[in-house]
Amino acid sequence: MRSKLHIALGVLLALGAGACGNLENAPLRLGTIEGQLSEFDPAHALVSVVGAPELRSTVDDQGRFKLEKVPSGDVELFVVATQEKATRVKVKVSAGKALDVERVEPKVAGFLEMRAKSTQGERVAGVEVTVLGTHLDQLQLDGKGRLRVGPLPDGCYELSIAGMGFPEVRSSACVGAGEKKELRIQLQPRADLVNRCAATGCEDGLVCGPGGRCVECVADDQCGGDMTCKGFRCTANGPQCGACVNGRSCDDGSACMLLVGGGPTCVKSCTETVDEDDLAASRCEAGFTCQAGNCLPDTQRFLSCSALLQFGAECADDERCQGLGMSTGLCVERQCTVPCVEDLDCPGASRCEDTLDGRVCSVRD
Repeated sequence: MRSKLHIALGVLLALGAGACGNLENAPLRLGTIEGQLSEFDPAHALVSVVGAPELRSTVDDQGRFKLEKVPSGDVELFVVATQEKATRVKVKVSAGKALDVERVEPKVAGFLEMRAKSTQGERVAGVEVTVLGTHLDQLQLDGKGRLRVGPLPDGCYELSIAGMGFPEVRSSACVGAGEKKELRIQLQPRADLVNRCAATGCEDGLVCGPGGRCVECVADDQCGGDMTCKGFRCTANGPQCGACVNGRSCDDGSACMLLVGGGPTCVKSCTETVDEDDLAASRCEAGFTCQAGNCLPDTQRFLSCSALLQFGAECADDERCQGLGMSTGLCVERQCTVPCVEDLDCPGASRCEDTLDGRVCSVRD
């Protein structure tokens, strides 16, 4: 009986000693890192541990820093010295000891020039970007979805992008010393938002339209210059294939050109791509498409400028309209018109309307 008691007491004492040893040894698994930057700006200098950015230190007026309670083992420091210089330093931390790092020499840093857009045109200003594992966190996109991320030491990084109305997305990028790399991100708004643009707002240049969608316009006064709002898009009120004698007889932005199968005609110049900062820049008006740098009638409806000028001509049947160069011409209420799906298919002030013959471009003054 006495032997069993001695054994039990021995086990309890051993367990107690082990527990006390763990408590006493816990602080010994941590160490301290001290060092000094050769170049620094106190307003921006910060040293942190990669993967544990909460372990961080500013620098004093001599550029010295001190990181305490750093787990022992291999550690990498993320060092931002100035607005343009940074570096990463690998060190080995010993438990219960202070490590004095050799003088740290910052290097020319790189930057990621972020360009974020919503797939549906919602406003992304205020969406937050975090460089995972570093102290560069909760950086906010501006009104145009832009953000300069850095300074970043030479290396590869994973970024987290998230905000109100947008679920988190991840993106990876590598950047070299002195490099400024553009990083484009598409943000998909949350599918469960019923009235999306009311919750997020719309990006610059767009307005909240029907059904919670971001559109270019819902009224003419939301378009610049002499543009009009058609099909929720701002369209140019440029020349409509009018006859001309010379360049002075055409509107600004157009030239007098001799077209095949027609006489001298005012033709507006255009670009195939849309300027993201000016959605209406160099855009053709409704009913026209950009063809080889010139705004010409949409060939799915009008084969030429001369055919467009016959829009609304008197007719008795469809063949008459098609003979005038309207490839899909219809004779509706004794006037030549063309089929359409939306207002943007129709030239000038014409609108896409429902008739007994289906949806066609209206022919009214």
